[in-house]
Amino acid sequence: MPIKQYHFETNWQFEADIEQIWGLINEFNYGDWWKGLDSKRIGESSVKIGVGDRFKLFFHTKLPYQLSFESEVVKVNSPTYLEIKAFGELEGSGIWKLSQKGSITHVQCIWNVNSNKKWMNTLAPLLRPAFVWNHNQVMNEGAKGISDSLGVRLVSL
Repeated sequence: MPIKQYHFETNWQFEADIEQIWGLINEFNYGDWWKGLDSKRIGESSVKIGVGDRFKLFFHTKLPYQLSFESEVVKVNSPTYLEIKAFGELEGSGIWKLSQKGSITHVQCIWNVNSNKKWMNTLAPLLRPAFVWNHNQVMNEGAKGISDSLGVRLVSL
């Protein structure tokens, strides 16, 4: 894998209805419940989130750096699938997949991105494990945020 390329796969399980989880993920108001993440819709619309909608995302990480990028919704299949393309400091794709079995909702987030931050790419041969750890910490905050916001049990990370 080229040094600036990253593949992340995160899996969470919640004791919750799929529609509850989908409601948080698909609304893009991440700053309301995800510690360290701010999101802002680009352009105004009173319509529900759909293909073509764009957002600016700001990640305040555990390590002393931030990441920001714009995203555009490219595919939605409520309440099971959301795909975005990312561009800016990260470029690539992000996919949310949700499924429910009994009372458990499984959430999978897949990121295939390239870093466009020169300093990160320069230091990646040495610091890549720290960048991966940092990503995992950000995602753990997301799982905790869903659990706390909805008052549901996080079954597994």
